Amino acid sequence: MSFNKKGREDLMQITNDEDGREINPHMPQYIINAPWYLKESTPSLKHQRIRKQQNTSTFDNWYQRGSKGATNFKFKKGACTNCGSTTHQSKDCCERPRTIGAKYTGKDIQSDDIVTNVAGLNYDAKRDRWNGYDPETYKSQIEEYEILEEKRKEARLQEGQQTESGNLDDEFKDNGTGEHQTQMTTRDPRTKTMTRNLRIREDRANYLLNLDVNSAYFDPKSRSLRENPNPHLPPEKQVFKGLNQIRLTGETLQMYEQERFAWQYAEQHNLNLNTVSLPTLTEKTYKQIKAKKEEQKIGRAESLIDRYGGEDHFDPQLDLLLGQTEKYVEYEEDGLPKNPSKKKDLTKSKYQEDQFYGDHTSVWGSWWSDVLGWGYDCCYSNEKLNSVCLGDNGKRLQLNKEARLKREIEEDLQKAQTQDQGSSPLHQQPQQKIIQQAQQQ
Repeated sequence: MSFNKKGREDLMQITNDEDGREINPHMPQYIINAPWYLKESTPSLKHQRIRKQQNTSTFDNWYQRGSKGATNFKFKKGACTNCGSTTHQSKDCCERPRTIGAKYTGKDIQSDDIVTNVAGLNYDAKRDRWNGYDPETYKSQIEEYEILEEKRKEARLQEGQQTESGNLDDEFKDNGTGEHQTQMTTRDPRTKTMTRNLRIREDRANYLLNLDVNSAYFDPKSRSLRENPNPHLPPEKQVFKGLNQIRLTGETLQMYEQERFAWQYAEQHNLNLNTVSLPTLTEKTYKQIKAKKEEQKIGRAESLIDRYGGEDHFDPQLDLLLGQTEKYVEYEEDGLPKNPSKKKDLTKSKYQEDQFYGDHTSVWGSWWSDVLGWGYDCCYSNEKLNSVCLGDNGKRLQLNKEARLKREIEEDLQKAQTQDQGSSPLHQQPQQKIIQQAQQQ
């Protein structure tokens, strides 16, 4: 037992650190050994303890941010090739990239940045967004705001639209009752802010217009329904025709035309026009060139009228505008229509038409009688081939014949009814048969 105890004491040698403190021999080596970047050669636990920072600055320490030094007039070796400043390299340059850098042109060399030593600042002080801000500069902003407010009040007085509240925002004005004149806005009673509603509650969401799975696709991420959800409905019943239909109406067509103009004009005249990066310049150039083309077009038309005349032909003639027809007319070389007296023949059918028999002036079938049947309208004759037109006398004879046949039919019907009372149903004579016999007589 004594030997083992002595050997164990020899193996567990107690060491001390730089400050003279004992290190537990059972401590692992990865805890005792300091990291390589601390550059400590002897084992210690100093790196495991909290270090007290000396001369730590707070928010009260002020340093100048974004300041510039003296202006350079000549490019120095090792400076930024883009702007010419010696405090940073080209990969860290925040200036706009130049086509030809300051190293080669030697022009517009930027001054050096004043880099303040912030080694004594703590984590929060280094990232303080208001560090380096001068409060005295805020007075100039207040004065500028007051000047703008006075000018707006004067403009409202001239237009007669001054309000009692004096609010500068015309979009959210109070009418004195606590309700705002603008629609689609709500006020939160707990705060002094107003929020805009994207849509009113009565509006139906676009994806609810057609619940069919095979209908137009609804993108839930962008909340867009591009195609028409109900193409089978008539146009008057379609409430929403899709976002693609909206993009092709209104000012969007003008925007597409302006973008097309920017592409073509930039390619032809080698100008930097872009509706995204330079929208103001592009729109201004587009309007100027469009107005110039309109002036040239009007001037060219006026010059032609002054030279050749014909200004009276620009006035529209109502008789020509309202006298349009679908009738097809062919004209001769002298401007007159071809054969104006000749009427165009109508299309004939396979049946013979306009055939008159026996001096009749009307066709067969132009007259009808319940007793005599079909006939001619000129003489009321019911014989098609073996009859001669008698005119008004024939009408009189036919009417008398019709009246006589009606009386005979009524008498025969009365006789048949009296005989049917004592006879069997087999000997009954129908009414239609009696009328046929009367027509044969």
